[in-house]
Amino acid sequence: MAKISSVFNKMNLIFLVLLLAIVMVGEFVMESMHLPTWPAFIVMIFFFMAHMNMKEVPAILLGSAFGMINLVLIESWVVSTVPLLGGNLTKYTDPHTVEAIFYSKLIYIALFISLIVFLKDILPWIFNNYSFMCFTIAAAISGGHTAAAIAAKTVAGHANAVAAAGGDPAVIEAMKGATDKAIASSVPVTNVYQWIGIELIGGACFVLGIYGILKFLVKLEAASPKVQIAK
Repeated sequence: MAKISSVFNKMNLIFLVLLLAIVMVGEFVMESMHLPTWPAFIVMIFFFMAHMNMKEVPAILLGSAFGMINLVLIESWVVSTVPLLGGNLTKYTDPHTVEAIFYSKLIYIALFISLIVFLKDILPWIFNNYSFMCFTIAAAISGGHTAAAIAAKTVAGHANAVAAAGGDPAVIEAMKGATDKAIASSVPVTNVYQWIGIELIGGACFVLGIYGILKFLVKLEAASPKVQIAK
């Protein structure tokens, strides 16, 4: 176990201050552009997990992007395979369709995992644990977005129905405008291609920033005077 004195030292303090500066800049830039930050930060986390090894960066960036793009591929897969499994996508809530969608996704996930197992040594930059993790995270976030959208549209539908029951065209139009605006401003949008762009550009900027900090600390430590022990 590391001693307290070896943890709370000058170099760690400088690293922390510079790292927080990079994080805050990233937050402010992406927030000002109304962009999600998680795709960039997941790259930073992966980089730390890889012990800040620059040789691992291509696998992190490309593998993560591949994982996210599978969110698009699985949608096409579901559309193509659900009818073969007895489902009807025009009846999305029908029990048979729900079951067919479930099995379709299971088959896709099984194929995805199989490709990682068999191709991880052939195309390690693409088929790796980073792609698996990002596919899982992107799917979870997308599912949350979908649930939020359904809930918001359901509430908006009830509100519009109440307004319509009153029969006043002005009230109906005002309610529709208000609910449309509320949905647009509050329901998150799933944009996989935007996520990939943020992951590649923002993530790469974070990695380069951290690498720059490490290089700076190495030079700083080399320039620091060494304490000589008197004999």
